[in-house]
Amino acid sequence: MTFLILITLLGSLAGVLGTGLGGLAVALFPRLSQNTLSGFLGFAGGVMLAVVAFDLLPEAFAIAPLGWGLMGLVAGTLLLAVSDLLLPHMHFLSTDEESQRFLRTGLLIGIGVALHNLPEGLAIGAGFGSSRAFGLSMAFLIALQNVPEGMAMACPLCLTKIGKRQIILWTFLAGFPMGLGAFLGGLLGRVSPVLLALALGFAAGSMLFITCDELIPDAHELRYGHSGTFGIVIGVILGVTVSSFFHG
Repeated sequence: MTFLILITLLGSLAGVLGTGLGGLAVALFPRLSQNTLSGFLGFAGGVMLAVVAFDLLPEAFAIAPLGWGLMGLVAGTLLLAVSDLLLPHMHFLSTDEESQRFLRTGLLIGIGVALHNLPEGLAIGAGFGSSRAFGLSMAFLIALQNVPEGMAMACPLCLTKIGKRQIILWTFLAGFPMGLGAFLGGLLGRVSPVLLALALGFAAGSMLFITCDELIPDAHELRYGHSGTFGIVIGVILGVTVSSFFHG
């Protein structure tokens, strides 16, 4: 039980620090250009692609037969696709130009970030179920890619009349669901290699959907240049480098 509590706390910390630091950066420097935000969203997408391709899926395929990891991958993708249809569409980018709606836009993005943090927390918990080094790698990388998500949430909020302290507080709160995901991932990872492979595959599928459906398209839509693309490449390179460091 102590192990699960530690995983839950670490997952919560990764979520809170990631989104919170993004909110803090925007609150301190509210005049971020679209070019800059495009690069940061691309960076988040690149890190997540690296996590899926070089960490989650290889680990899932190594601990159980290939089919279990693929089943989790399909299930995670389908569940996120269904939730995307049922819930209000909450892309990080909003074309809404009326200032009185910026508050609603920021809160909707915050809800989307909070929902996305559940499967990302699952990846952290399942990662610890495999090994401590793998779990720490997941926590670090996911916290890193959460920073641009916190920035995307905070940007429209800065155009409202709420104070900077509230903006920072709300972006911190958006990271808390990651602790619940980490708890569930750690719980599943302690049951059997098959369930661990399913959990890793599920996290990979859901994160892949988020990346391809939201982060990368929004990064390109914000800017017609190559800032989003460069952000993706840098994110992949950093993700692979960090993964290699933790796996030694």
